[in-house]
Amino acid sequence: MKEVIVHPFPELHTTIHDVPIPNPAPGEIVIRVFVAGSNVKDWAHLQSLHLSLNSGDDIAGTIHALGDGVSEFKIGDRVAAMHRMLKPGGAYAEFAVAPASTTLLLPEKTSFEEAATMPLIVLTAALTLFRRQHFPPPWAPMPASSSPAPSSSPLRVYGRQFLPPSWSPLLPYSLPRPTPLIIYGASSALGSFPIKLAKASNIHPIIAIAGGSHAYVDTLLDASRGDKLVDYRNGVEKMKEEVNTALNGLVARNAVDCISAKGTWVALTQLVDPKGAIVSVVSGVNRYDESEIPEGVKVLYTYVGTVHDGAYLPAMPCQPVNKEEVRGDVEWAGRFVRYLSGILGGGRVVGILLWLFLMGWRGVEGGLRGLKNGEARGRKYVYRVWGGDGGGMNERQ
Repeated sequence: MKEVIVHPFPELHTTIHDVPIPNPAPGEIVIRVFVAGSNVKDWAHLQSLHLSLNSGDDIAGTIHALGDGVSEFKIGDRVAAMHRMLKPGGAYAEFAVAPASTTLLLPEKTSFEEAATMPLIVLTAALTLFRRQHFPPPWAPMPASSSPAPSSSPLRVYGRQFLPPSWSPLLPYSLPRPTPLIIYGASSALGSFPIKLAKASNIHPIIAIAGGSHAYVDTLLDASRGDKLVDYRNGVEKMKEEVNTALNGLVARNAVDCISAKGTWVALTQLVDPKGAIVSVVSGVNRYDESEIPEGVKVLYTYVGTVHDGAYLPAMPCQPVNKEEVRGDVEWAGRFVRYLSGILGGGRVVGILLWLFLMGWRGVEGGLRGLKNGEARGRKYVYRVWGGDGGGMNERQ
């Protein structure tokens, strides 16, 4: 089979190699890749670690082979999956490997292109909101007037039965209503998913801070619940003023920085309650110890690799405080993915704006360079392998 290796030096480039089709280990699945998706980490991690690797993690295709112990899928199932980060068998190949725990069944109406935009970023958004910030999850959302109760009834996903995710003892049972959530970088590829998941959990008002592609973000918000869109391009002080106006006297104790670069989190920490608040970030290269951060505000890094390993990488400067909670991410993520399969069928969570590279693997280098140069602007780069026409590029929603 063909496999793309990404090289970060001397400048970002790719090479294509002929390698054997991988075999699944116990608990794993080999997927025939129809479409693969790119993320910023696909070049950033390699650059920081000085590695050359098939670094793709977002997979959409059909099941080719099952490892021992995998019983909930069958050969030929249409699936999307998150590959285990920095391991062999990545998405930039004709066949890729993923744990069954982070593989989800796709309804026929969900295209492979749309599916390839979701696994890594939707899991990042879910971990951020429901594991690190402890919001009630979508299967037990915040009701209008009372606290949610745990659910133990099984879910049925395309004729197959799964248990719902267990109710985390860390979830607050008596959140104040309304519960403001500030999302910075809401027009980024990641940014739309915290909005969609927050809405599914009845978390409002959502204060979405965006720049380019903000018209798309506006379609996700519910003005009747107090959701507001704020444009950061008017400057930091103006942004702060508009956020405070949007809060309309409410105190925000939760925020998510979907950019987490060039100190974006500092201003965000100054918009939440200085006596006690959480600001989530998605980059693991910073220490988040700036003196301008209020003492009562915790900055928490979400490392999505915990869905497979249950731990942060030892070299990461921002380590979790509650390591036991992080170890539980593996089981929780597996159950969340089963839930996601069900709501995909109902159209409650859908993919994002994307660029489709019909040139297949020849487009990976250009896509990664576009991500590195900040050209994506809220879109996700995906690459069709099987069924493409071999050339050209177009945009779809």
